[in-house]
Amino acid sequence: MKNSKLIILILAISVFGFILTPNAKSCSMFKLTMNGKTMVGNNEDYWNPNTRIWFEQGQENDYGAVYVGYDNFWAQGGMNQAGLVFDGFSMDYLAINHTLGKKSLDMNFLSYIMKKCAVVDDVKKYLSQYNLQGLETSMFLFIDKTGKYLIIEGDSLIIGNNQSYVLSNFYPSRIKEENEIDIPIYHKGKKLLESQKDTSIRFCSSVMDTMHQERNWGAGTMYTTIYDLNEGIIYLYYFRDYTHVVKLNLNQELKKNNYSLIIPDLFPENKKGLDFLTDYNTINSSLDLYKNEDILSDSIRYNYVTSTLFKNDVKLVGRFANKINEIGNSWIEKDNYDAAIKVFKINVKLSPYYWDTYKTLADAYLKNKQNDLALINYEKAVELNPDYKEGINHIEKLMKLLNN
Repeated sequence: MKNSKLIILILAISVFGFILTPNAKSCSMFKLTMNGKTMVGNNEDYWNPNTRIWFEQGQENDYGAVYVGYDNFWAQGGMNQAGLVFDGFSMDYLAINHTLGKKSLDMNFLSYIMKKCAVVDDVKKYLSQYNLQGLETSMFLFIDKTGKYLIIEGDSLIIGNNQSYVLSNFYPSRIKEENEIDIPIYHKGKKLLESQKDTSIRFCSSVMDTMHQERNWGAGTMYTTIYDLNEGIIYLYYFRDYTHVVKLNLNQELKKNNYSLIIPDLFPENKKGLDFLTDYNTINSSLDLYKNEDILSDSIRYNYVTSTLFKNDVKLVGRFANKINEIGNSWIEKDNYDAAIKVFKINVKLSPYYWDTYKTLADAYLKNKQNDLALINYEKAVELNPDYKEGINHIEKLMKLLNN
């Protein structure tokens, strides 16, 4: 159970976004096999521009691999020397039921697979031994250089071998009709692959371009990877620009030992992407100021910091709701409720229509014995979420207390 909870936590932080923000993305992936050649493409759609690519050598009989992801170095996708590729998708909850007599899945299962497995049949055999609890909100797609692929959704391990295949954030086994899939980029990519099939990098990048996403405030496709599974080549694109590419040969890069690269640094010509990176990291650094008790205890400095923070794009600031909560909770743990309240107020300002922001602020007021303000915020939380029963109980108790 401990491993399962840890897997859920890591995936929630690294892949699937911040708790208080809606899922603003649909990643996309395709594979195409023709004339003995398999190409795989993936768009990583998110709002954290601190992206990385890194190489890990194999030890003894292990395969070496390349991975892509963010600055926490939890792999979002990758390819090993055998030509096995994987990527993951954020999903709605799907219960894991087939657990009896199976081993617990270790948090490093992806690393083990990439070191030991050459084809999707190997992956399926390995995962069949395990209780997949911890993967309830994720789905994985593995493809090997023969063109076979494996979809991991809930308890299901589904093998396929279509010449071309497109996948996004939906469970394939639960789809009866194509029109059920409400993801426009999926249909665009599928239509292009049905109208033309070509394993050239020019065509493959056009498929990825067709399926890329872009928000007016910067979120969307952070990077794109296209893998030539037979040649062990990685084609890397950055921030929706499909005119500039970095080409990497896996075997050649692995000769350089284990090392990592900052993806934005590889694309100095991409001003739009680099500007977004700067904006994102500026906000991140600004929020760190709320860890300083001197700032939170000085109303003038607090107001300066907060007004400066809100000069940034509010939609982008809102992506940091989870970090703001973590900072607020750190003050709760130190019994500094005044500081926590000032931090939680930021999330209320960012998300005034989300009930949980009021709930969190109300809890802090309650701990600080500011019962009148706790009542106001519990009432707002219940107004936005009538099913918040704990809030209803708090309201009843506080009203009795305040009327005595």
